[in-house]
Amino acid sequence: MASSRNTANSGFALVYWPVVFAMGTMLTMLILDPSPPGMTPVTFDFSGKQAKHVLSSPWFFMIVLPMFVGLLWTHRFAHRERIGATEHRSMVWWLVNLFWFHTGCDLLSGFWQVMPVLTELYAQMTPVHNNPRWHESRAHLDAGYALELTVEVPMAAWVLWLFIQRDPARHVVEVFAASAQLAGTVAYYAPGLAKFESACWLSWADRSCGFIWILFPAYLLWGRIRAVREDNRRSGKTKIGKSS
Repeated sequence: MASSRNTANSGFALVYWPVVFAMGTMLTMLILDPSPPGMTPVTFDFSGKQAKHVLSSPWFFMIVLPMFVGLLWTHRFAHRERIGATEHRSMVWWLVNLFWFHTGCDLLSGFWQVMPVLTELYAQMTPVHNNPRWHESRAHLDAGYALELTVEVPMAAWVLWLFIQRDPARHVVEVFAASAQLAGTVAYYAPGLAKFESACWLSWADRSCGFIWILFPAYLLWGRIRAVREDNRRSGKTKIGKSS
């Protein structure tokens, strides 16, 4: 009984950790006061005023509502089609990235700067966000946002669709999409890291979170390498194009 409960809990964690991660950023928006210069002292708004400001924003709801509807649908779909935890996790990852991390966070908060509170937090993390779009001081950031708008968001939607369709090419496309995420993350953070620039503690918190988009794509790539090698082993192939 305890073993089955532990298995269920580990399966839930495997599938839904991107949702927990996203909800953590949403909670930050609701209570972390973005107004102190340099984010010092760290202050929280527990009055509900800031939370009301966020929750009443159409920008917030146009992202969060379809994301959670999609999560409910994918949960039922995965159960109905008997999809394993790993593939279900991929669907959750791409859905949450499509709506929240790529669009709600980076595009609406960093690029177009219309998301309440999170826009101010982005400016605290990286003050060059206060400059106009495509200003030379933030060109590397806007290039990253352009990559998300033109490549990463469409790819996230496509990969999710391929998983829904159970397309045999889904894993190849997923690795390509994840590679774009990894490359975009490196290009986004590298200039600040190379110069050891930091506006406040939030800058390092942001970079620490951003490391997820390096670690997880690398994990996906290694997983596909192992899967291909295992398939070759099972089919009796020892080298490319040769059989044992």
